[in-house]
Amino acid sequence: MNNNFIKIIPWIREKNHWSEEVGVNKRIQIKGTNNQVIISNDAIFHNLQIIIHGNNNKLVIANKCLVSGFIEMFGSGNEITIGQGTGILGVGLTAHAGKYIKIGEKCLIARGTDIRTTDSHPIWDEDGKRINPDDSIEIGDRVWIAPETKILKGTIIGNDVVIGTRSLLNKSIIPSNTLAAGSPAKVVRENITWSV
Repeated sequence: MNNNFIKIIPWIREKNHWSEEVGVNKRIQIKGTNNQVIISNDAIFHNLQIIIHGNNNKLVIANKCLVSGFIEMFGSGNEITIGQGTGILGVGLTAHAGKYIKIGEKCLIARGTDIRTTDSHPIWDEDGKRINPDDSIEIGDRVWIAPETKILKGTIIGNDVVIGTRSLLNKSIIPSNTLAAGSPAKVVRENITWSV
């Protein structure tokens, strides 16, 4: 089993996977080969669960990140990257079927937000063609995502964006320096920025 881990925590090898309780309400479980988990030494976890099932997956959590919630990767060739200084609080990240989630630097993603590259279950048309394929997600730098937002497959969010509470983004393209809200989310204001 060739899994790479870069973090100063004691890893325990069990039969065909790695699993470790790393403090109160923190768990990392990896099943498969050639997976990489790269976590900066100054990243802070609270109530975090990381589950990776598959091969050749990669998780990168950069410097000065605060992360809570769950991170899941199922299948092979997935990648989740969380940029420097980003706060993810009570958020779910799910990558599936060789897709990626890229979150930029200095983002703030609030509780109850769900970011998914997949619908989890395939839907087929009468000819046997899948009509809901998985797709990657890109979130730029300095993006503030308010609570209980759903960001689904194929979404691209620019830099310096605010997404309103309980918005739904599915295959959405949100330009930089905008405020978007609603279900489905639409740009409601342009030429904006935000601060903590």
